[in-house]
Amino acid sequence: MKKAISNIAHIQPFVQEYAETITDVLELYVTIIDEECIRIGGTGPHADSIGRPIPCGSFFRQVLATGKPGFIHDIVSKSACQNCDTSVCCQELATMGFPISKQGQTVGVIGVIAFTVEQKERLERNEAKFLTFLSHMSSLLESKLIMLDDQWRLQNQVQEVLETVNQTFALGNMLGRDKKLIQLLLKAQQVAISNSTILIQGESGTGKELLAKAIHEESGRKNQPFVVVNCPSIPENLLESELFGYEAGAFTGANKSGKKGKFELANKGTIFLDEIGDLPLALQPKLLRAIQERSIERIAGNHSMPIDVRIIAATNRDLDKMVREGQFREDLYYRLNVIPLTIPPLRVRSVDIPLYIDYFLDKFTKTLQKGTFKIDEPLRRWLMNYHWPGNVRQLEHVIEYLVNIAKEDVLTLQELPPNLMTDEGQISVEFGLEQQLAEYEKQLLRTYVPPGATLADKKQVAQRLKISLATLYRKLEKYQLQ
Repeated sequence: MKKAISNIAHIQPFVQEYAETITDVLELYVTIIDEECIRIGGTGPHADSIGRPIPCGSFFRQVLATGKPGFIHDIVSKSACQNCDTSVCCQELATMGFPISKQGQTVGVIGVIAFTVEQKERLERNEAKFLTFLSHMSSLLESKLIMLDDQWRLQNQVQEVLETVNQTFALGNMLGRDKKLIQLLLKAQQVAISNSTILIQGESGTGKELLAKAIHEESGRKNQPFVVVNCPSIPENLLESELFGYEAGAFTGANKSGKKGKFELANKGTIFLDEIGDLPLALQPKLLRAIQERSIERIAGNHSMPIDVRIIAATNRDLDKMVREGQFREDLYYRLNVIPLTIPPLRVRSVDIPLYIDYFLDKFTKTLQKGTFKIDEPLRRWLMNYHWPGNVRQLEHVIEYLVNIAKEDVLTLQELPPNLMTDEGQISVEFGLEQQLAEYEKQLLRTYVPPGATLADKKQVAQRLKISLATLYRKLEKYQLQ
């Protein structure tokens, strides 16, 4: 397993950018060292010594050892520099050092140095201000290191899962074997403990609500409400009152005692805003304010109510494109897209299809109180090769259909819904009977005779279809399936 990042040398290009930024802001030269006392960033005279150790006895070694900031106003007269190997030939007039910490451990030092009298005076004149600035820069470097640790930890978790043959990873009711899906589920598990807003993107039928529910169940809010709002299912003129509630007498027909909105009902828990891309533009500013202020105001209300809610939104639309076209507010998009999670479509993770087939087959034989079923190999191959535009939900419905109409204990291609038996997943109304039959025959042959089928395989297919081997070859040539 990879070790977590502790040495800031791993982010050397990033560190060098910081050194140059500090020089631009403070107009002083900068050096940054790691916990091994190696210079990993530098400007001015120190730019040429990046990658080399700083001198023995250096003031920065003392800052690294103590973990405390320091400032030498006059290097010539300070005892702190007397033991430095370069004290005799040193051209520095004054220097300030600030430790870089990661979770309480000192892992480096940021140093700013004055080489001219003007720089020395600026450093002395702004001592407190510059120390505050270096503290901020040190915190930014610490955040970068912690973020990289999280990324490495996630990669290690994925690798551990993938090293086990046919390992299935589950989060709530989401499960899979595909590497990209496992990475997504591990990331979702990691961010579940946070209160930050999440935006789940993915095609219809990929399981966005399942993922939102799984995140809620993994969070500290799991014993609190999980409230679902399906934005397009609520009439536009009622959506505001559904989300934010209303006071008594707010409008004709209103409840006499008022009504709580979804945000109030989700207080202390999680609100799931499904298909957020369909939220009317006119309502988006009020949602933005609720996210920013963590408070809401009922319709006809005269005061704001604080809310403690984790917001998870989801969409199958391209919000970035909608923002560019003026169909979705840019500021709301960025407020929602704090932690983006994208569920890959089923067609790009075929390794998960057999898992889902068996899962749904078991589910529906139990719920429909049917006997045990098996899926014959041609049908299984067809299910594996189909492009599933409706994703997991469509596969689930197909398996439910098959279990419902099954007459034997072995499910076959003949029992598939008719609309799935063409290349595009549906029979065009423009096709005549002959063309529809041809499309059906082509799909059957593609399923029965996979690419790379041997002569022995083709003989078995011919016997199964009750045709001669010569007829099989003619039909394969006719449909260009050779």
